[in-house]
Amino acid sequence: MGENYQLVIIGSGSGGREAARLAARGGLRTAIIERDRVGGTCFHRGCYALLTLQACAREFRDRWRSGRFGNKVDLTQETLRDWLTTQSNVSSRLVDALHTELEQLGVDLYQAQGQFLDERTIQAVDADGMIKTLGAENTIVATGSRPAFSSKSGPRLVNSEQMLGIKSLPGHLAIIGGGYIGCEFASIYRTLGCQVTLIERENRILPGWELEAGKRVGEMLEMRGATIQLERNISLQLIEEFEEGVRIPSAGNPAIEADLVLVATGRKPNVEELGLGALGIDDSTFLKVDDRMSLSRPGLYAVGDVNGISLLDSTAFSQAEIVIRTILGQENQVDQRWIPRCIHSEPAIASVGFTEEEAKAQGHDCLAVSDTIQLVSDIERSVVDPEPTFLKVIVDARSRNLLGCVAVGDHAAVTVNIATIAMTSGLTIDQLRQMPLIQPSASEALMAVLRKVD
Repeated sequence: MGENYQLVIIGSGSGGREAARLAARGGLRTAIIERDRVGGTCFHRGCYALLTLQACAREFRDRWRSGRFGNKVDLTQETLRDWLTTQSNVSSRLVDALHTELEQLGVDLYQAQGQFLDERTIQAVDADGMIKTLGAENTIVATGSRPAFSSKSGPRLVNSEQMLGIKSLPGHLAIIGGGYIGCEFASIYRTLGCQVTLIERENRILPGWELEAGKRVGEMLEMRGATIQLERNISLQLIEEFEEGVRIPSAGNPAIEADLVLVATGRKPNVEELGLGALGIDDSTFLKVDDRMSLSRPGLYAVGDVNGISLLDSTAFSQAEIVIRTILGQENQVDQRWIPRCIHSEPAIASVGFTEEEAKAQGHDCLAVSDTIQLVSDIERSVVDPEPTFLKVIVDARSRNLLGCVAVGDHAAVTVNIATIAMTSGLTIDQLRQMPLIQPSASEALMAVLRKVD
């Protein structure tokens, strides 16, 4: 037996690194095993990568619009290659910061493939074939997910990870899948000036989100010139790739001619080669966990994308906290419903709690109030160019507690975070409305809607 740890974490993405932070601060001897790039999908192919590209795209767009602010700017030639270099630099900076933090916390990092030998023993095999054996009182699987579609044909049919490596802008980008990944890429590439066609087989985009959220993101994309096609089921096998482009046929609909097709039709867990099957754990799909993120064998847990509950960073962070509190024997009562979620489309969307339909189905006598506000926040440019913000709140008519909140706009995440604090701390909307807050600020959107609740 080699090194012994109180906790071994397989995967250094959002859930893994948060679990390592909390465990080390809680006094647990901790190690992380990472077979790929430190920081996982979040740093390199997910949230931060997309936010960086979104920031570059918005800066490019805003410079074109600068005449509205009395500026005259001669734009130099912008290239996607330069923006991808910026993205790479951001990822490197985040990785360096994480390395430093792990060293300061005393967390050991193994760049290797982790595999269970038994419930308490893991071997780490590095790129040179060197093997280290680790004893683990507890193990968290935080290996994340990857696109369900794997391109094995030509270069014009790609998944989201491959899309982030393409260094030239397509004239026309077709996106199959109107979930959060499809909408994020549609926002970015439309901002960059590409013709974008977003195709979704359901009757609305963002089918897993609140109706109002999907509706407003769709309206914004169309207003900016994107084309959205709903209730159109595409067979990937029938897509034709040519040297000069792609043709997407569909029964009863005109074919779509595009330069590039992004297939964003879901994700699948990274569970291969972990050896979980030999422990009697079903690793044929997303790992099944209980409300403490426990797998079916004692001392084993799974957090983040790999358990399939919600493929978002906020969920991974919250699940990591649940597991560490459980291991430390602390009181642990976390309801998944009160974990906020956000997607970085343009406009951004965030939500927490019940939708109006869910609240009524749970038997709540609820009030629902919504509004679209031309928000003037603490961002100076909003005084000249107010930020359209849609907000909807669900309030329990008896207790006056918030039951749910959805926001669509540039400050959606901040707004929903305030609502989440109120919901988890038991504040009524009347108590929330009485709190002094900085003005102007993004919080005004939430306050403006809460004032409309009788």
